[in-house]
Amino acid sequence: MQNGGYAGRPVDRHGRMLAHLYRDAGADASWYRDAGADASWVQGAMLEAGMARVYTFADNRDLAAEMYAREDAARRQRRGIWDHPFYQVRGTNELDALIDTFQVVQARVRDVAEVDGRVYLNFGADWRTDFTVTLAPRTARLFAQEGVDVMAYEGKRVQVRGWLERYNRPLIDATHPEQIRIMD
Repeated sequence: MQNGGYAGRPVDRHGRMLAHLYRDAGADASWYRDAGADASWVQGAMLEAGMARVYTFADNRDLAAEMYAREDAARRQRRGIWDHPFYQVRGTNELDALIDTFQVVQARVRDVAEVDGRVYLNFGADWRTDFTVTLAPRTARLFAQEGVDVMAYEGKRVQVRGWLERYNRPLIDATHPEQIRIMD
């Protein structure tokens, strides 16, 4: 951790603190006991209990793998939010009504294209109308620096999360590698 305990920016655009919170081991933690969660890491306990979903930032990605593992376990057991239809993992054909919401989408990448440094992960036959994930040139360079070959996503079933926008079609503008996970 850097910046006095923060992994990146200390606050988001809404003024919310972006830190991992750890509790005193002796503190009362009855709210997550049913999920069998670890009392010391609050975010981890909330994810295990199904009270949250993973949301990482380009400059705040610490513990992403551990957070995903806890979220995956809660989803498999349909704990908390994972038993509610709004939080289900989406397919690409149900996104039009969900613009301007944070979503988790899982589908197979049909093809990957790079145009003027911007990368497009296309999920349907018509890139003009079907769901797409975009990576700005700066983001594509970050993926490469992290050892992620974006062209290797082609044909893979992936899970991507982020804010769903519309630009002729539903899309998520990815800003860092942890937003896209290969599920094959």
